Amino acid sequence: MAQDDRTNIQRIAAILKSFDAENTPRRTQDIVTELGMSRSTGFGLLRALLVRGWLERSDHGHVRLGPRARGLAHAAFEASALTVPARMVADPRRPSGLEATPDLEWDPALVRMVDAGRYRKQAPYRIGFSNASTKNPWRQAMLQSLSYAQKIAQNQIAEMLITDAGDDPERQLRQVNDLVARGIDLLLISIASVNHTALSDRLAALADDGVPIVAVDRRPKDRSSLVSFVTASDHRIGRISALWMAEHLGGQGRVWMLSGLEGASPALRRQQAALSAFAEFPGIKVENVSYTDWTEQGGADAVAQLLGETGRAPDGVWCDSGLQGVGSVRHFLGLGQPVPAHTGGDINQMYRLCVQAHVPMVALDYPASMGARALELSLEVMEGGTVPQRIEVPVQIVLPRGCETASVKADVWAELHAQWDLPGDAILSQGPALRGPQTSAKPRMSA
Repeated sequence: MAQDDRTNIQRIAAILKSFDAENTPRRTQDIVTELGMSRSTGFGLLRALLVRGWLERSDHGHVRLGPRARGLAHAAFEASALTVPARMVADPRRPSGLEATPDLEWDPALVRMVDAGRYRKQAPYRIGFSNASTKNPWRQAMLQSLSYAQKIAQNQIAEMLITDAGDDPERQLRQVNDLVARGIDLLLISIASVNHTALSDRLAALADDGVPIVAVDRRPKDRSSLVSFVTASDHRIGRISALWMAEHLGGQGRVWMLSGLEGASPALRRQQAALSAFAEFPGIKVENVSYTDWTEQGGADAVAQLLGETGRAPDGVWCDSGLQGVGSVRHFLGLGQPVPAHTGGDINQMYRLCVQAHVPMVALDYPASMGARALELSLEVMEGGTVPQRIEVPVQIVLPRGCETASVKADVWAELHAQWDLPGDAILSQGPALRGPQTSAKPRMSA
């Protein structure tokens, strides 16, 4: 067994052993702090245990041993810590808890570290950010989050060069070359397309030449060129939203899938995870997969086309983000007919529409605050520290009251999550920059 797997299983055992004989609920933050784990590592592991029934929520922010753990009340956790049987880690795609593959939805990269000592350099630094685009509110919010972190660390940054590829990988390749020619110390990048071989090859060549590269949000297909990758769990977003949809529909119904941008790694991973979850429900029929470019108009156009082709509304519309979900919900509302169950969050207007119109929905916000975290990590790389190979910013499950299912419970209620004093295009996972000016950040250079 690999050392990383041993470490993860020891952490699982430590969490389960931390509850007293009365199974008194404990604060999740206290558990993570007590075990000395980072927030992303600790909360990711707690979420995995919750989904599989080893833990259960007793109140918001508090957990206790779940039904599966209580069934092992007399088990010797310490003795079995390094030999956890497959039955303890049910396949996350099986809503009934059927025991199958030993999968805790755990990415070993979350605990792998990279020695960045060879990149150590005296501050201040010149950092280039090659942004995939600023075409939608989420991408603008991610850039604003990064800019917020830049202001905090301004003494460490001599110059921040930002480009906008407009989701064009050829343009991004030219912009990367321009940034390197301007003598940047580190390249921060969000990839326009995971399928662009020339861009991926160029990043590999730069890494071989000693240029440190950090990816945020979207990564290249070949991850070997990266020092680190800052993201959130697209697999979790896709799987949990699809699981909720299937359970909300009682395992029976027609579903339309509205994905984001074709070729973007988050859209691909969410789509794959959702299709895998839907496949566990024989009564769920996925009738299509449409791409919407993560825009309100794209969501509305996709729904209009499908209604024209089928002549009737589906039972559910799975969206990997509320960016296109808003367009879908608004289209149904405009027809004056009941709105099917939806998934997809991120944008304030999605929550407000669903709460006001009583639309059943679930959302897992993709944290725009990862922009700030990516810049913080870039500075840690330039300081020559030891950094994680992958950082996952935690996501939370948002549901309206009364919409929880057997497997999917709310971390926060949609009625409380929606912000009525902020614009509809506000991205609620933006972090501290959210309450600042809502103007779109402008790139300082472009090719």
